[in-house]
Amino acid sequence: MPHGVNFLLHSVALSIYRSFKIKYNDLITNLELEVMSYGAIELGQLNMQKGKFDVAFDILYDSAVNDQNDDAVFLMTKMCFDGNLSTEHMEKFYEFQNGHTSIGNGYALFNVGLMHERGLGKVPQSYKVAVEYYQRAVKEEVKDAYCNLGNIFALGLGMEQGVPRDVNMGVKLLAMGAEEGSRQCAYTLGSLYGKGEFIPVDLKKSFYFLSLAALQGHDQAKRVLHIFVHSHKEDYDAEMSAAEVTFGKIQNLRMLYKCL
Repeated sequence: MPHGVNFLLHSVALSIYRSFKIKYNDLITNLELEVMSYGAIELGQLNMQKGKFDVAFDILYDSAVNDQNDDAVFLMTKMCFDGNLSTEHMEKFYEFQNGHTSIGNGYALFNVGLMHERGLGKVPQSYKVAVEYYQRAVKEEVKDAYCNLGNIFALGLGMEQGVPRDVNMGVKLLAMGAEEGSRQCAYTLGSLYGKGEFIPVDLKKSFYFLSLAALQGHDQAKRVLHIFVHSHKEDYDAEMSAAEVTFGKIQNLRMLYKCL
């Protein structure tokens, strides 16, 4: 090959390499800037919003383990609750949380209870075990544990496994959770009173609890409430006012944070 052509090819190749290197360095710099501009929690939330749950889990798990970040644990709890964790991550999360239950970590207790209730990953499904963990989580003031525990008792979910149905206890737990800031409890109890399942129909109480859940941003409660007011033409002003008062108390006590 003539020397001139060889030199030209070499120059072109060098130019392409330099261009690629510049673009690669720019890409790495941009990625580094993105990581610097976001903390672990923000990056985790961003990936959750994009549906990249595997990426979100890895980021949040690292933050929970190395930084003991409670916000990271809560976000992983939400992914677990919503069914967005892979089997591998479910097992990893279970091992991590199970190791913290002995020190009275409320959300660790809740998560282990949830995994046993649903039989997630390789965790054996057991309502008896779930009840034990939920009861301990309630003592650690995890508001959403009231809902899961209340459902098991009120609906008799664990009857076949030896957990007796106790409707009164279930309703009591759901009401306590609702008053203390669990929108899941408020929605569940509002639905039970509206449908008359296991407890007598009480439209006034149904409207109150559904309104309380809706005020806390529960989307399904908002939809149900919209149908409710068109189906039941009664005066619910007193119940609406009561729900607003309770909602105000919840906000003042800052109990809205970290409720599923």
